[in-house]
Amino acid sequence: MIFRQLCHSPKGELSYLMGDPVTREAVIIDPVPALLENLELFVQERGLILKYILQTHHDAELMRAAEHLKTSTGARVLAHESNTNSQIDLRLRHGDRLYFGEESLQVLHTPGQSPCALTYHWEDRLFTGKTLLVNSTLPCPSSDDAQILYQSITQRLMTFPGETLVYPGLETKGRRLTSIEEVRRKDNWFHNQNGHREIFQRYSRLFTNSTSKSSKAVKELGTPDEEVHRYTPDRNNPVSL
Repeated sequence: MIFRQLCHSPKGELSYLMGDPVTREAVIIDPVPALLENLELFVQERGLILKYILQTHHDAELMRAAEHLKTSTGARVLAHESNTNSQIDLRLRHGDRLYFGEESLQVLHTPGQSPCALTYHWEDRLFTGKTLLVNSTLPCPSSDDAQILYQSITQRLMTFPGETLVYPGLETKGRRLTSIEEVRRKDNWFHNQNGHREIFQRYSRLFTNSTSKSSKAVKELGTPDEEVHRYTPDRNNPVSL
């Protein structure tokens, strides 16, 4: 797998590029406008064919960047089916699978921050956008949304093995990577998955208060390093075209 995480340090915003080394087909997750030049240069230098531009949530700036890439490369813009933006070419549902070359991503619907929030799963990695950051998340619009977000995290993300890596859409105190196990150990309210109403409501209120206090910390900046990573896992059944 050709993989790159890019960070716009002034705001801590993260974009991701993934490419199949065999067919050169690639996808970009949440293209940040300030990173467009770097993304396009990397695609060109590596001889990649951009197939999909994936949105984890609705954001006007990210959508404008997606439109630019769509025009310049012919790639299709993908987002959740509840997103009504006219530039979206393909609307996704929970459980859909996206293929680029011999690689694929599974689509997880993880609402809470917004009704159209998505997480993308590849092998041992989750690309969570703003749904789950490094041991934190952003405040929700309402307590009802906080409950929905709690369900998305506990019932869909926390069910993955502990070694699963979490790549968020924003850095937190300079950190751009965590794991499901680290989240489990540090965020006690994610341990409860028994569905008891009173415990769930108590934890969701705690969750909302905690994220409100931590929202400023999310914006603290890290170093502006940009690394190119390659990772080719052992796969008994590689996805075919």
